[in-house]
Amino acid sequence: MNLLERKALNDVSFVRWVYSQFSSDCTACIPGKVWRYIQDNFNFVPDEYDEFIAAPYAIIETKQGDCDDFALFIKACMDVLGGWRTHYLLLAKEKNKYTHICVFAHRGKQGNEYTDPVIVDGANANFNIIPGRYKYYKII
Repeated sequence: MNLLERKALNDVSFVRWVYSQFSSDCTACIPGKVWRYIQDNFNFVPDEYDEFIAAPYAIIETKQGDCDDFALFIKACMDVLGGWRTHYLLLAKEKNKYTHICVFAHRGKQGNEYTDPVIVDGANANFNIIPGRYKYYKII
């Protein structure tokens, strides 16, 4: 995923597209704008057999992906725009059996507390909510 992130951040047409869609004077609004775009424009389609990770600029064309595709897209968009520190958030129903990925973003850290933490999960119909079925998490 790191390779696809770097590739997206260096793709001039993708960067321009991100700015045209999500640029805002309201930095706090960016996570919600990216999430809303996914909800309105993309379809959740799980990988059939093997895990396949689509590049962020590719799902703009296909208009579909699964949780890892959406997480990569969200992280790349937010990294292009800046103002947020982004990490992947792995979620599991059972300890150490992670089956879902989304993005955890914040604006900084004071001591052990994150500033303006937010969960951006394109596969979730609810913004900034971790579904109750997930009991374990890991920030990477």
